[in-house]
Amino acid sequence: MDTSSHKTFTKTVKSWIAYDAGNSAFATTVVAAFFPIFYLEFWASTMPKVEASIYLNWTLVICNSLILLSGPVIGAYTDINRSTKSALNMFTIVGALFVGSLFFIDVGSWLYALIFFGIANYCFCVAQIPYDKILTKITTPNNFSIISNQGYAWGYFGGGALFLLNALMSIYPSSFGLASQAEAIRVSFLMVSIWWLLFLIPLFLNFKENKTEKHSMSVFSSSFKNIFKTLKSVYQYKNAFLFLIAFFLFIDGAHTVIYLATTFALNLGLETSSIIQALILVQFVAFPATLLWGYVANKYGDKLVLYITITSYICIIIYSTTLSSALEFYLLAAWVGFVQGGIQGSSRGMFGKLIPKEKAGEFFGLYNVMGRAGAILGPLMVGTFLTLYGNVRIALLPIAVLFIIGGLLLTRVKNEIV
Repeated sequence: MDTSSHKTFTKTVKSWIAYDAGNSAFATTVVAAFFPIFYLEFWASTMPKVEASIYLNWTLVICNSLILLSGPVIGAYTDINRSTKSALNMFTIVGALFVGSLFFIDVGSWLYALIFFGIANYCFCVAQIPYDKILTKITTPNNFSIISNQGYAWGYFGGGALFLLNALMSIYPSSFGLASQAEAIRVSFLMVSIWWLLFLIPLFLNFKENKTEKHSMSVFSSSFKNIFKTLKSVYQYKNAFLFLIAFFLFIDGAHTVIYLATTFALNLGLETSSIIQALILVQFVAFPATLLWGYVANKYGDKLVLYITITSYICIIIYSTTLSSALEFYLLAAWVGFVQGGIQGSSRGMFGKLIPKEKAGEFFGLYNVMGRAGAILGPLMVGTFLTLYGNVRIALLPIAVLFIIGGLLLTRVKNEIV
């Protein structure tokens, strides 16, 4: 841990926060906005949209499956080999390079676009495992919550700032010296790559770790043994595992609300430009709100923040059934932006206090796997509801059950610091 200063926000902590401002650009510009649109309209323009969408969905399924299988192993590996820093560097560099490579892919080359995106998305997700683990190494447990929320807050600001610039480039390409919207979006992929790598530099320079050199096969074998040993001794860490189950449920609900926001907008008849504006609104509302949640968590505890945000999401779901105009959708987007960072930041902060430090990589591997798995159950419930009733306005209602059960399980988690 960095003991050079008794201040909460040391140079290393600020470097850790800065990384989130960099990698969030991938989540906003690439995942949420431009890749799905550009894939269908440019790279896969030579095939029917339904067929192209099927290939994109399968890419995400394969990517998420690999994350679910490899996440805990990667976390355990970094624990044993003390390779947290090198793992973060490797996944960031590879992910950024493949994002930047999208700039060079020509129209009709949909397969290359999917492969490059799939690799970049995998690296983005698994890089979060060593990144989350570093939090436990650079500060004390009593500061986990406020620093975790600061990370998410500046992530929203950094990702939102680049996304705003990229969105303006796509809407007014000639003002930026670009020939077309297509060229603007391709340049945006290159900018995300550079942005991501630039914000890795402070953490690369300021976070120090003494790596233990061991034979790779021996380390991987030990990683698997440690995971199974931990799972068999759940009773020793039942507080952390109970939190993971609660987290799986309520974060699943939060992800589902976010993922289906565009579907709601399209059903309201909003244009693509309006949807992009709503996404920008979410980012810049989330920035100050997440800072606020961090201070609330630091003073009153993560549980209070989680209870408030879980209750808010239930209200958001109820409100979504009444949407009838673009203005109401913007209000919904702002509301989601207000609570989204709080539920994410306090979840990570609280979990960091519940786990043994020597197994932080392994546990954060499980934590991130739960977060990814939490993108499966919600959409399945929504899809089933849509099939039965065919009404998108009430499709989110079953998601409220996930928040309710997750919140009830959270009441059983003790506020203890390991």
